[in-house]
Amino acid sequence: MSHIEVELKLDAKSSAIDAVRQCVSALSHQHIEPSKLTNIYFDTKERQLRQWDMGLRIRGYDGHYEMTIKTAGQAISGLHQRPEYNIDIDSPELDLAAFPAEIWPEDTDIQALQTQLEILFSTNFVREKWLTTFEDSEIEIVFDQGTISAGSKDLPIQEFELELKKGFVADVLNLAKKLADIDGLHLSSISKAARGYSLLSPEVAPLTPPDAVFDYEQQPLEQSLTRMQLLCQQHETYWLADGNHARQGLEEFLRFVQAFLIHYQNSAPHFIHDTPLEQLRLNVADESMSADTFCYSSPWLKCKLAFIQWLIALTYSDVP
Repeated sequence: MSHIEVELKLDAKSSAIDAVRQCVSALSHQHIEPSKLTNIYFDTKERQLRQWDMGLRIRGYDGHYEMTIKTAGQAISGLHQRPEYNIDIDSPELDLAAFPAEIWPEDTDIQALQTQLEILFSTNFVREKWLTTFEDSEIEIVFDQGTISAGSKDLPIQEFELELKKGFVADVLNLAKKLADIDGLHLSSISKAARGYSLLSPEVAPLTPPDAVFDYEQQPLEQSLTRMQLLCQQHETYWLADGNHARQGLEEFLRFVQAFLIHYQNSAPHFIHDTPLEQLRLNVADESMSADTFCYSSPWLKCKLAFIQWLIALTYSDVP
């Protein structure tokens, strides 16, 4: 079975979890009791699947097993869209031939590829679900809490995912904006698989400060907004990683965003004009505010979601 997975991921601080639960419980919903999930991820020594932007795993839960492969997709900040193929299996054994042949690059020797695959890392977490009806859509809200492990190394998992089951992308964003009243949430563009791969890299790539500006007048608005999303993510990541002059770089970027909005003031939607950019600039300039506090703040999340909504409105017919 295959479908296009559309989901929005929110990393959560412990202080935000109960507040999100309360907010979700107030919605029309069906609650699914927590269950324990184990996922084993595979690739070759040469990381062939990674090079193809594919992710392969076997998931085990309640005595059942499922083989999944995700193929190349796109992520707009924390909004992820990827083709996904799921196959029920009787035991935790790979069978690549069960996937549709057309998902593989031309001339791929499936049998040879399977013999080269090895276990890379695993994720173990407790998953809790709420199937909600929100506005005109059916949206599954998932809370995962556990660890990603590769040998002796591990990373924590503590995240909410909003996945569109039926309806409109706009409603996923509107639900996220409702949750954004809560401090302690952060849009994540990094999947569990990508975080697992990061545990396998013995060397950390050197930090490169992102550009602050670009020539937005020379390209279509959609491309400009996409570029802004990328720069925003880069500045945020750079500051969280304690890059040199990262605070000043983000402050300069926010000034640029304000100039961008002046240029597009007649075409920017109303919710963009409501974003607290000036307050965010003041927050960044406040030396007592850490990168972690800023990047997990409600105003910052609301601002990022507003710009994603603007971009999505220009690229999706179902967004008003």
